[in-house]
Amino acid sequence: MDKIKHLALTLDKSQERGYIKVPFQVEKNTERIDIRYRYPSSPVSSEGDYCISGEPCTIDLAVMLPDGTMAGASGSDRSHVWLSPLGSSAGFLSGELPEGTWHIIAGAYHVPAEGVTVEYTLEFTEKKRRLFKGDTHVHTTASDGILTPEEAAGLAKRMGLDYLFFTDHNNSAQNENLPDCDDITILPGTEWTHYKGHAGFLGVKRAFLRPYFTGSPEETDALFREAGERGAFRIINHPFCPLVPWEWGFALPFDGLEVWNGVMSERNERAAGWWHAQLCAGRRIPVTGGSDYHRLGLLGSLAMPCHCLYAPSRSPQDLLQALRRGNGFISYLPSGPMADLQAEGMDGNAASFGDFAVRGSEVSLLFTGLQAGDEIRLITEKDTEILNAPKGAVQLMLKRNYPDALFLRLELYRSYAPGLPPMKALLSNPVYFG
Repeated sequence: MDKIKHLALTLDKSQERGYIKVPFQVEKNTERIDIRYRYPSSPVSSEGDYCISGEPCTIDLAVMLPDGTMAGASGSDRSHVWLSPLGSSAGFLSGELPEGTWHIIAGAYHVPAEGVTVEYTLEFTEKKRRLFKGDTHVHTTASDGILTPEEAAGLAKRMGLDYLFFTDHNNSAQNENLPDCDDITILPGTEWTHYKGHAGFLGVKRAFLRPYFTGSPEETDALFREAGERGAFRIINHPFCPLVPWEWGFALPFDGLEVWNGVMSERNERAAGWWHAQLCAGRRIPVTGGSDYHRLGLLGSLAMPCHCLYAPSRSPQDLLQALRRGNGFISYLPSGPMADLQAEGMDGNAASFGDFAVRGSEVSLLFTGLQAGDEIRLITEKDTEILNAPKGAVQLMLKRNYPDALFLRLELYRSYAPGLPPMKALLSNPVYFG
């Protein structure tokens, strides 16, 4: 729930030309701060039948962060400013909003003789868990795509997506000038492209400084380690692609695996099968899906598949953290089937995809966007429960208990057209039991 706080500052003439700090508290997980203020710019008094304008009053506005650095200043021309990671008022920094004691800086430029009271209204928008749809693997004219970054962002916006990662081949220059879009979050990335396989380095403008054309396992290992040290989320892309298979082995330091690249195919099923074996062996590897979009085609579209993330906001930091943790699932289209999962978390909070849940706790499952004939699979390392959606089914709510399982993950298979065999239409990251 959003919170509103009212503050009042009374100034007298002796404080004119001074800067007065007005403290206010910002709590953890604040997504946006709106600050509005008002005061009489020219107090009016009565003289007989006349209203007489008094001395002018001008109070400037600035905002200071808890560490003492300035978030921005607007003078006195605006009565409303806002700050958020997704864009702030002109003249104000955009970024995560740290908890702690902030200050409004009131610049008492002109104070009338009788003084003035300045009223501030602060509105705090809290972060809350919600679903964001996007694409983790997109190429533009910065490599071999046909859309400029601006055109790709515009297409994503028209499709109703919430975020995009641009991952041009061996190129990071485009990350210095990413499009600024109000309704979609654009994140930097690079697809490391080598004759022996491809990898996605997501979330940083420049994942590596050394040449991309490594010539030995040792050089490749060093490049991956550098990318990790620079903060990149390192994903092995389409590892079983017959055209560009992954030939480096899986001992390199990587963080995630792309198990769904473009339209569903045998190569993606092989990747999912390898990943499942790793889960059964006790490894935790978050998986991703991406369109590998270059141009529109019969079997290719932006967000085909669509990577769906549960995050507290669509700020770059929150989306990247959700991707790292595996907080979500992959659906074959933005309009495809959706899923959610809730259980008791090890930390006392609710656990979902990518989290640790208390072993033996009740798991609540929700599937939406169903169609008749959908085959729903609840998968652990021990067995697979299969349910078939009946005619007219659009939603399914389930409760299950897994006292002995290491993990639970979800899949859904759908026949895309009459006569065609069912194909994977949804795959989730697991919830782990500890």
